Amino acid sequence: MDQLEQARAKLEEASCLVREAVDLSLEVMCRNSRPDPAVSRLWEEFLGNFLKYILLKSKEKKRNLFSAISFARVWSR
Repeated sequence: MDQLEQARAKLEEASCLVREAVDLSLEVMCRNSRPDPAVSRLWEEFLGNFLKYILLKSKEKKRNLFSAISFARVWSR
């Protein structure tokens, strides 16, 4: 399996895990009428770490992954 196929497989695995985390987070949030700050903190930490990692690795490799992604296409799906 080449590296692109490995990346595709890893992203599919990650997508499944993130969907499960979304479902669990929403179940926790639906138990209460008020927002649960613990759920918010979990997602803020996860997203912050994820985005910072992309920036760090992009700087190390001198290739900006964000510049290669069309966020218009991401949001239009």
